[in-house]
Amino acid sequence: MSLPQLTPILKSIAQARNRYVFGLQRVPDEQLSVSPGGAARSPIALADHFASFLGFVSHMVGHQAMPQGRPEVVPSTSRDEAVARVEAAFGALHETVKALTEEDLVKMVPTPWRKEVSVQEFLGTVVYVVGYAQGQLNYAQMTYGDTDPNIPPGWGSEEI
Repeated sequence: MSLPQLTPILKSIAQARNRYVFGLQRVPDEQLSVSPGGAARSPIALADHFASFLGFVSHMVGHQAMPQGRPEVVPSTSRDEAVARVEAAFGALHETVKALTEEDLVKMVPTPWRKEVSVQEFLGTVVYVVGYAQGQLNYAQMTYGDTDPNIPPGWGSEEI
């Protein structure tokens, strides 16, 4: 059983997972590997990068430390592989957050912006990080004409 104060974070993680996966599944096959231009990532590369970043966040929360080095992001070769990576990363984050104790929440963690904050405060960044990633995917979708926000049916009623 998770701590009651973690319920909003866990619900946000579940909602973000469902919306991101739904949106990724809506990308037409011919657009999966297409970059909108310049250094912008394609939808499949966005998913790979996002899964890697969620792993980083899980490590930060679970170990209260920065991971050593940067993991190499091996490109997915299919939509199914990218979806599986995103789902696994969200699952790991969910389990990491769910296992936190009162003592864990007050532990200090170094952040990428070079400031130490409590694990509880760091968890607040999860909400806007997943929103940022969702926005990147939606923007890539808009470049080929998909103006639908790609919100899955039943979104917001996720069980945690």
